[in-house]
Amino acid sequence: MSPVSSTRRARGRRHWRGELRSQWLLVRDTARLLGPSARLLTTTEAHTYAYSVSANFLLASLPFLFLMLWIAHHLLPSLTTQQAIIGQFAGRYLPAGQDRLFADAARLASRRTVQIFSLFMLALSSSGVFLPLEVALNSIWGFKQNRSYAGNAIVSLGLVLACGLIAYASIVAASLGTAVVSWLLPASWAPLDHVVSTALVLLCSFPAGVAVFFLIYWKLPNGKVSAAQVFPAALYTGLIAEIFTTVFPLLLPWFDFPAVYASLAVPVTLILWGYCGALLLLFGASLSARGVARLPALPIRLPRYAELRAWYVAHAHHSPAHDDAPARDSVQRAGAAGGGE
Repeated sequence: MSPVSSTRRARGRRHWRGELRSQWLLVRDTARLLGPSARLLTTTEAHTYAYSVSANFLLASLPFLFLMLWIAHHLLPSLTTQQAIIGQFAGRYLPAGQDRLFADAARLASRRTVQIFSLFMLALSSSGVFLPLEVALNSIWGFKQNRSYAGNAIVSLGLVLACGLIAYASIVAASLGTAVVSWLLPASWAPLDHVVSTALVLLCSFPAGVAVFFLIYWKLPNGKVSAAQVFPAALYTGLIAEIFTTVFPLLLPWFDFPAVYASLAVPVTLILWGYCGALLLLFGASLSARGVARLPALPIRLPRYAELRAWYVAHAHHSPAHDDAPARDSVQRAGAAGGGE
C-alpha cells in the first residue's frame, strides 16, 4: 500500500470519527433539552389531565361538527363544496367512524333542537376540556393561582369561538379553492377534484392547527405569557400533530379494538385519540415554558446603502445603453458634419 493511499484512508477515518462525534453531541444535547419535557409525560398528573381532556373531547367533538355543518349550511349556502370539505376534515382528524359520524351530523344539523342541544353540550364540554388544561399549563409555567370555574368557563367559550372561527376559515379557504379548480378544469378532468380537495385540506389544516395550539398556549394560562415564546412551540407541536394524524390510523389495525370492545370500538378509539393529543399538547407547552422551542436563526443581512450605490454605479457603467452612447455620439457628429458640407 502506497503512502498516499494510507494517508487518504487515515484522513477519511478522522473525518468520519469527527462526523460521528458531532452527531453524538447533537443527540446528547437534544436529549438534555427534551428530557425534562419528556419526563413530564411520565407523571401521574399529566396522565390525569390527559384522561380528563380525552373524555370531554369526545363530548365536544360531535356538537362541534354539528355546528360547523349548520354554519356552513346557513352562512354561505351557495358554496356547495363546504359539506364535502367538512367531511374530508372529519376524515382527516377523526381516526375511526368518520363516515357514520359525518352522516349523522349532516342529518341532524338541520334540526333546531339539535342546534340548541349542541350549543349547550359544547359550552359544557369545552369547560371540561380547558379546565384541566389550564391547571396543567399553570403548573408548567409556574403560575400558582388558577382561575375560578366561572372564569375558566368564560375563557373556554372564548377559545371555542376563536377555534371555531379558525376552523371555519380553513374550511371556506379549502372550499373556495376546490370550487375555483373545479370551474377551471374541464369536465373530463373531474376525477382530479378529489385529489385537489385533499391537497387543499392538507394545506389549510396545518396553519389552522398551529393557530389553535398558539391560542391555547398563549391565552389559557392564568398569567402573562410571551407570544414570541409560545409561537415556536405551537409551530413544532402542529407539525408533530400532523405526523401523528397520519401515523395513528395506520396503527389502529394492530390494536384491534373491535375484537375487544365490539360496538364501543369507535368511542374508545376517539378517547385514545384525544388522550394522545392532550399529552402532545402538554409536551409542546413544556418545551415552550422551558424556552427550548425556538425558530431557526436565518442568516439574512440587508444590504447597506453604500453597497447598493456601488452595485448601481457598477451596473450603470456596464449597461447596454451606456455602452452604445459613444457610438450614438459619433453618428450624430458625422451627421452634423455631413449637413454642414
